[in-house]
Amino acid sequence: MPLSALRIFTLLCLALRLTAAEPLPDIPDPVGRAGMMAAVLKDTDGQEVILAAGGSNFPGKMPWDGGTKVFYTDIFLLKKTAGKWAWRLVGQLPTPTAYAAFAATPTRDGLVIAGGCNADGHLSAVLVVKADGQCTPLATPLREPRAYAGCLSIGTRLIISGGTAQPTSTAALATMTVLDLARPQDGWKSTDDKEEFARILPLVGADENGVVLWAGGCALSADQGKPLRDYRDALTYNKPNGQGTKFHALPTPLAASAGPGVAAGHHLFFVGGDDGKHYGKPPATHPGQSTQVIAIDTETLDVQVVDQWPHPVATAPLLRLGDDLVTISGETRPGVRTPACTRWTIPVKLR
Repeated sequence: MPLSALRIFTLLCLALRLTAAEPLPDIPDPVGRAGMMAAVLKDTDGQEVILAAGGSNFPGKMPWDGGTKVFYTDIFLLKKTAGKWAWRLVGQLPTPTAYAAFAATPTRDGLVIAGGCNADGHLSAVLVVKADGQCTPLATPLREPRAYAGCLSIGTRLIISGGTAQPTSTAALATMTVLDLARPQDGWKSTDDKEEFARILPLVGADENGVVLWAGGCALSADQGKPLRDYRDALTYNKPNGQGTKFHALPTPLAASAGPGVAAGHHLFFVGGDDGKHYGKPPATHPGQSTQVIAIDTETLDVQVVDQWPHPVATAPLLRLGDDLVTISGETRPGVRTPACTRWTIPVKLR
């Protein structure tokens, strides 16, 4: 017996309701922040929680009206209690920080923050931030200050790619540097300089098989003594066990996507970003950052646009909460932030 139109509609609504991601509350800053650091941790009862810290915004005037960027020390915890998600302030970082490398600790009981920057310049300190807001500096800081880098974690290792050493840098750092969080006393181990690492705001991540991918970002050069961005489409991956490196390209240049890339099977997901099409134009006229949700197949390097995010976003943490992607605040266009923490369910066929 054929299904009636009403029955089909009812089943579709039920399916959508069952697969829709549960909304999360905005961060406790109505302006929103870019460049926050965040991780999904395990609470003492085994529940997943989100710890987010720092960031920057323009709380008064917009930058094109002479506004000043403000950097923050706040540490926020997002936890579900009695069936309701809520943020609360749990502590303060030792110094205002944004645009740092970050990852969960291997035991998922803390957030590691490495480098970053604030109004006084770039930073080299490495901290472990716990869910109760306690901050413990590691005795192995970065070898040089580093901000606007790409970052990812594999097993117990925190990997940082590119970035700059100071605000006025006219060339990006051309190394990838690694710290084993299980043995931080061994210090950072860095590669030789490689052109593909010399980027700011690259897209980086590793899939569940240990394939490391880095893509896009911006190379830097000098223009009358100031840094000039060159948006790139380069896509490179390195397979484990010495299987070599392969070079490819994104469909378009892209930088500052919400990341690090979130792994699901042999796919890496990134959200939004800046395609550079409006770079150098008046920021007040910028139409907004990308809304694309892209999935990169690390076996074939195929890049799919699998959906559109509900709002433009860049320079935001991208996390995996259960089977969902989550962005924490971020930039919607230059100088403009969103407080939204947005959640999207990864399709079953891509997990």
